[in-house]
Amino acid sequence: MALLTRSSLPLARVPVGGRSGALHRRAIAAPAPVAAHPEKYATAALAVLVHRYTGETDLLVGRQHRPGVVDRLRLRVTGDTTARDLVTAASQAIPTEQEDAGQPTHAVVDTTSEAPLALAALTLSITGAGLELVLDTEEFDASAADQYATHLERIIAAVVAEPAGTIGDVALLTGAELHRTLVEWNDTATPVAEPFFHELVAETARRTPDAVAVILPGNRLTYRELDEQANQLAHRLAAGGIGAGERIGVCFPRGAESLIAQLACFKLGCAAILLDSEFPADRIRFMIEDASAAAVLTLSAHEAKVAGDAPVISLDTDDWRTEPTVGINRPVTADDLIHICYTSGSTGAPKAVMVRFGAARNLIHSMAELCGMNSGSRGTWLAAPGYGMIEVECFPVLAVGGTVHIPDVSVVSSEHRLQEWFLREGITTTLLMKPMAERLWRLEWPRDTPLENIRVCGERIQSWPPAGLPFRLINLYGSAEATVVAACDITELGERLGEQGRAHRLPPIGRPTANVTSYVLDERLRPLPPGPVGELCIAGVSLSAGYLGRPDATAEKWIDNPIDPRTHPVMYRTGDLARYWPDGSIEIVGRADNQIKVRGNRVHLGEIEVVLAGLPGVRQAAVLARRDGRGDVRLTAYVEPDAEPAPTVRELRRGLAQRLPSFMVPAAYVIDGLPTSTNGKIDRAALPEPPRSRPDVDTPYRAPGGKLEEAIHALWTEILELEGIGVRDNFFELGGDSLRAARLVRLVQERFGVEIEIIELFDQPTVAAMADLVDRAIAAPAG
Repeated sequence: MALLTRSSLPLARVPVGGRSGALHRRAIAAPAPVAAHPEKYATAALAVLVHRYTGETDLLVGRQHRPGVVDRLRLRVTGDTTARDLVTAASQAIPTEQEDAGQPTHAVVDTTSEAPLALAALTLSITGAGLELVLDTEEFDASAADQYATHLERIIAAVVAEPAGTIGDVALLTGAELHRTLVEWNDTATPVAEPFFHELVAETARRTPDAVAVILPGNRLTYRELDEQANQLAHRLAAGGIGAGERIGVCFPRGAESLIAQLACFKLGCAAILLDSEFPADRIRFMIEDASAAAVLTLSAHEAKVAGDAPVISLDTDDWRTEPTVGINRPVTADDLIHICYTSGSTGAPKAVMVRFGAARNLIHSMAELCGMNSGSRGTWLAAPGYGMIEVECFPVLAVGGTVHIPDVSVVSSEHRLQEWFLREGITTTLLMKPMAERLWRLEWPRDTPLENIRVCGERIQSWPPAGLPFRLINLYGSAEATVVAACDITELGERLGEQGRAHRLPPIGRPTANVTSYVLDERLRPLPPGPVGELCIAGVSLSAGYLGRPDATAEKWIDNPIDPRTHPVMYRTGDLARYWPDGSIEIVGRADNQIKVRGNRVHLGEIEVVLAGLPGVRQAAVLARRDGRGDVRLTAYVEPDAEPAPTVRELRRGLAQRLPSFMVPAAYVIDGLPTSTNGKIDRAALPEPPRSRPDVDTPYRAPGGKLEEAIHALWTEILELEGIGVRDNFFELGGDSLRAARLVRLVQERFGVEIEIIELFDQPTVAAMADLVDRAIAAPAG
């Protein structure tokens, strides 16, 4: 007699050559009551195992009582179900000897709406000697068989010993498993040197003043110049009454001015509020006011965006360069704030994360160690300046006396130009968002490339890189709340990836970084073994101080650490769903809430919905994230108008663009009544796919004319996944973004053998204009 289950269990592998017929067999120790009633206890135990491993509550368990005939037993199991109730339900579900409720196996396969029962994957057999767990060797390895057997024994013992206890209270992990999960996999204690980042830069300026710190198009800055100019700006701020511990807005594009401004803040013991000069003015002003900025540093071109109550110093017009160059270094502690980084919030307003000096120091040190950085390292600054990525990308390079290279904006959007720039500048280490990293690692690379590693961040990597890359790939995981990076997975030089056992899984985020601990916990905040999905929680030096001015939101995410309160009293709940691999690596499988990653940026869909619902003519709104044909996240807005005429797509897009960064503006729009569930809430599952037809735009439709316009029109249709595009329609009003723009330009270059710049698409974003560009490029004389 055998009990079988069809629920999809973790730890299974994808069979590579059909079933071998070989089986893992594990005897299951069972107390005396089980021997008297083996069927009901075995059924109940298997149901508990499947529930605890998969989270499923409506379980279909099979009982094979004659060869080829299987009974279907449906059991309802929750964490609050008592052992007694489950055993009773299992006994009622089991037919008596006189009943013949079984169905042939093929009938079970054909008639059930669920997928068929797995007749050889995981079987709990009743034998003369007791119970035996049987697993197919093609789907489960020996360690998985051992783990399942151990947990089944613990489940059976608990069910017998505590019949009034609930299923959710059954402790699955043994002492040895707890030690491995909580101690061995979190053995990350690493000494960190005392100096903070700005002190390390000052030390390099004293030791090797003429070493080059920053290289930009047409300019470079030595460590002496970088440190002295930061001192001058610090004196200017101090003369204006800026005291230690205050918060100062820093609003620049990527460049030396931003580095100088941040160093000046750190020297004064102040926190830099990171502001992206490309953000809408309303968002920038909100951040400045929300963070109570004592001053704002910027350039004259951005003064209008930052105008408000805080005094503004424009580095290109102010006379700060007349201040003394002598060092000004107020003492700071590890608990003082170094950065204020804004992240998306569910209330419609972004939240300010308070990053500590000590956490940043730990991150900078761990990144430098991880990448083997030294004074000869050549790093990059490619990430957007409004986030904490600078702590990962630039600061580690400068902390060890290396050189940071900042390219022209035209380089950043093309993987071919970026690769050429890497090779020309001798870049040894870089940080890339996932989409660009995937495009770069598909290119041909010379074996003697100076590039030693690429750190990948932003979204989950969804495909394994090719074998034989001449540099390491370091997959980073983290968030602003955990000071940007909390875990990493390293692919060594030439390591083969995608082999059996890994090919069917997403690349992991690896293990926690230096002085960070991570746990995958169930809904009761108990450690999980490899396989089951739970919430990833983080503790250690990397934790930020919480959300500025949001004590309720902070208390919800920063909680008392139930695992190791003595070493790390506070634990951060990431909201990410994760699972352990058997080797301790962590795989991210999704989100527990309404947050997603768009073009490497964390976005709370609720924030977009709040802004969208506040636009004129909108009664209610919903936003969904869907993946396009290339696997990239694409936002779709669903709008129910409150009056006629309904707002147009153009009006909605413009309204959002005035309040939100471009990556938060949905690409597609559905303007119609929104479906609701029986409780009156929006039924998100019933929201339709966005139409593939041309949206409602202001431009009159004009079909392509001539072979060139038709060819380019076809490329637009492919990239935007839309039909009926007019040749005068705006690429970005049709849902295009910077990623799709880069792809389109690349396809045009490959199709026609011409060079056009992505900036030209931004300036003239129509099929007709692009056709004209291509026509002129083809006609231009070579050379």
